[in-house]
Amino acid sequence: MRLIPREEKYFELLNDLVGRISSGTALFVELLADYEGRAGYAEKIKAIEKECDRLVADVVGKLNKSFITPIDREDIYALTTQADDIIDAVNGLARRLDMVNAIPLRPDVPEIAGILAESMAEVASAFGHLEARRGVTEHGRRVRALEKRADTLYAEAIHRLFTQEPDAIEVIKWVSIYEQLEDAIDRSKHLAQTLEGIVVKHS
Repeated sequence: MRLIPREEKYFELLNDLVGRISSGTALFVELLADYEGRAGYAEKIKAIEKECDRLVADVVGKLNKSFITPIDREDIYALTTQADDIIDAVNGLARRLDMVNAIPLRPDVPEIAGILAESMAEVASAFGHLEARRGVTEHGRRVRALEKRADTLYAEAIHRLFTQEPDAIEVIKWVSIYEQLEDAIDRSKHLAQTLEGIVVKHS
């Protein structure tokens, strides 16, 4: 019997949060594959973003009340807020495509988005190992490799845009979309790195 109860639900909440974000990135890939129906997918992604906001609020609320946490509270807060930034970015991307009338869809966008979804799937798997404090590094290595691949595709996409697209408005529109997509992928890498650092610290 513990004199001071230890809060064990943080790992469950973090896994739930990151799993939902991974689902949101997968939905974004589906949106691009069924582009005419993108508005419906955007609404589903928005619903996931709201669910994530609720989970973030739950975690922060627990941090404010818990005397003891399974890992440092600043680490839990960092993982939570960094993860939340990713679903915010994906939700923003889904909205922006419709907002700026991004038609026709450029053919390289789904491939880059696929890397984002694959990266977040790896991050979600890595979070499943947080409580055990082992098995995270391999997933982090894969996330970094995916991010490097995305960097190459991003550079190629921007080059094509500036050398082949004569309409300046289209260039401005798509540069913004590519940059947001790359930023989301970068954030997934940073989240994986934060997780790896926390595991090393608590090992």
